[in-house]
Amino acid sequence: MTAMVRIACRVIERRVMAGESWETVIADYPRLTAEQVEEIQAELEGGGEQ
Repeated sequence: MTAMVRIACRVIERRVMAGESWETVIADYPRLTAEQVEEIQAELEGGGEQ
């Protein structure tokens, strides 16, 4: 995971935890590729390696 994706992951996680929907948050990051979105989703679902 690149540094940019890690940062986006943390911000997205905070926004979702604050009550925003996944779709609304992801729509604010149009430069993320489908692969990056999947990577972030996996990380937030606990499937990420640390």
